[in-house]
Amino acid sequence: MDYTCRTKTLQALTKAIDKGTILLSHKLQRPEGQWNRRQKTDLIDSLLRKYPINPTYAIKEVGISSVIDGVQRLSCVRDFLSDKFALSKDMEPVMVNNEEKSLAGLKFSKLDDDTKDAILNSELQMYELTDCTEKDVREMFRRQNAGKPLNGKQLRVIHESDEFSEIVYSLATHPFMDKLMTKAQRKNGTDRDLIIQTLMLIETNQENDFTSFRTNDMDIFVMDHSDSISQDKVDMLESALDKYDESFEKIKMPVTSVSFILYSGYRIVKDNKDFSKLVELIDEFLTGYDSNEKYKQYVQSGTSSSENVRGRLDWWRNKIKTL
Repeated sequence: MDYTCRTKTLQALTKAIDKGTILLSHKLQRPEGQWNRRQKTDLIDSLLRKYPINPTYAIKEVGISSVIDGVQRLSCVRDFLSDKFALSKDMEPVMVNNEEKSLAGLKFSKLDDDTKDAILNSELQMYELTDCTEKDVREMFRRQNAGKPLNGKQLRVIHESDEFSEIVYSLATHPFMDKLMTKAQRKNGTDRDLIIQTLMLIETNQENDFTSFRTNDMDIFVMDHSDSISQDKVDMLESALDKYDESFEKIKMPVTSVSFILYSGYRIVKDNKDFSKLVELIDEFLTGYDSNEKYKQYVQSGTSSSENVRGRLDWWRNKIKTL
């Protein structure tokens, strides 16, 4: 592995993102949109105050740099320069060219020319890694995040193969997942874990039992079995997500049941059954959820245990058989 460290202005970085020579959608990174307004404002404020900002890291291949650390920073810069958010109303005044400026509550287009120029000419460092193996990238990601409070869900990508990470990323960022996930769940990696759990259910059969969602068992599945998942199964799950997205404008689903309805969608597609019947079943399930004691016994405590996962799986399998 080799690398170069370049210092680039925000204007140059934004142009590169718009041109597609810098990509903000690497499978190891959380999707954009994790920061709130305060965090975004702090970045712009730090740039103007000349506070040191951590460098970003990207894998450079054939002239394209895919960011593996710094997606939130770079998407914040791009969005601010394109007027997609205003600075916090409680932002303190900042000195620009020896003149105190109040920028609170303003979008980029409303700033004076001196402040615009100061922001556009602010610089960030970017390490561009070349000649990297998959192991190099994942090991660097692990070491970069070793001192950060990432949870087990977010660090699970270290155990994944490149191909499996691509699968999980593409399914976790499907538009239907936006209807199922809150911003907090997106931020802490719940969306990725739910896709992995769904794949575990799909792979559960008479020979393999992946009905424990405990952290260690999920890690073992990812390390030892994930690469045996066929593309046909992935395509059928994606088709189910497409059908769900078409069927539900809004949906509020207990997180303990999300992977099971995704699995059910996969089964209906696989068995070529009427998907609208499944949608009706889910509507009935959600309407009667509070009084469904037979099902709720499996979500009271220890929801990740094999016993409770198997209980929910059997419940949904029996319902699917009737469709």
